[in-house]
Amino acid sequence: MSKYSRPIPCPGCQKLTHYAAVRTNIWQGDKLIVVEGIPAQMCETCAEQYYDPLISETLRCLLDDLSLATPVRVMEVPVYSLEGKVPDIPEAPEGAEREWEVEGEY
Repeated sequence: MSKYSRPIPCPGCQKLTHYAAVRTNIWQGDKLIVVEGIPAQMCETCAEQYYDPLISETLRCLLDDLSLATPVRVMEVPVYSLEGKVPDIPEAPEGAEREWEVEGEY
């Protein structure tokens, strides 16, 4: 059994994680980089991903010098905008706080 496949308690919600080969999206300026096949522990409840320090360092090295890496494929990514489509949002009443949704909970 690999050390990447042993469940750990999620630091965020304390539920158990499971091994998954995950994908991450990283912006470098106006360039989107997608890295897949990353060994990680993923929380079964909140879907947070946790990387072993060696995996994090390997990912950092890859991103530091992409000129040494060869992409396994190139994807075309559609880009959408909400500009001009968002209604005016009224201010929260005096003394009340606006409720915000966590990214990904739509």
